[in-house]
Amino acid sequence: MNRAIRNVLAVLLLALAAAGVLAASKDRQVNFSGTWKLNAKKSKGAPDWRPDTVLVVLQSPYQIHFTYFLNADAVQPFQNYDYVTNGKETKLYVTGTEEAYASVRWTSKNVLQVRTHHVVRHEVGDTDWNEVDTWAISDDGKTLTNKLSDGNFIVYDKAEKDKVY
Repeated sequence: MNRAIRNVLAVLLLALAAAGVLAASKDRQVNFSGTWKLNAKKSKGAPDWRPDTVLVVLQSPYQIHFTYFLNADAVQPFQNYDYVTNGKETKLYVTGTEEAYASVRWTSKNVLQVRTHHVVRHEVGDTDWNEVDTWAISDDGKTLTNKLSDGNFIVYDKAEKDKVY
């Protein structure tokens, strides 16, 4: 094989490899990790939380953890959720009469879907229902939005500094 053909093939292989790396990084999910402050003004139907509520998100490749605090100075969280993001249904919690299961998966590189299946046990008969919420981060990484299954949404803005707890 002559030298010109080898050079053309080498350049072609390098170009294909570079295109593959770019395509792979383009589809990689974003990281929600960080400290987020509730923006009640941008939210619709937000829970009756204090306006200075803080959300801390920790994310790894197959898990995501949401921790809610009353404010940036609070030591104890008031709510926690741990999810495995493989799409398989896992037990979320159990009370005396209710069980909840979550199925969590990435639907695109910046959207996390949380499907929750509730079962309430009664003497007469069981009641069950599903909720599908999504979490999405803005392209600039400064806004995290939780769209609830009832049509409401909760908006969080990226905090200037991360909460340490």
